[in-house]
Amino acid sequence: MDKPIYRFLHLVFALGTLHMLVLVGLEVQRLVGLRREVALVSSRVAQLELRNQRLSEELQMAADPAYREGLVRQMGYVHKDELLRRWPLPQR
Repeated sequence: MDKPIYRFLHLVFALGTLHMLVLVGLEVQRLVGLRREVALVSSRVAQLELRNQRLSEELQMAADPAYREGLVRQMGYVHKDELLRRWPLPQR
């Protein structure tokens, strides 16, 4: 027959084990969440690095006067002594 103190110790052991399992489960859940967040942040960093590279390339191209003139002409600007002539649309 079990003595009452052993029943109490078994109960304390069972509750301690259950508490430990709950804490381990919470830590595993937190680890999974952190790994997911790290993956998201890593992909965002990769996107930002790619964007940064494209902007650096655009800055290098912007240093070229011919590139800047091409951009301005795409917006419809002309030199003061030039005429902007629009070709007539073909008739149907």
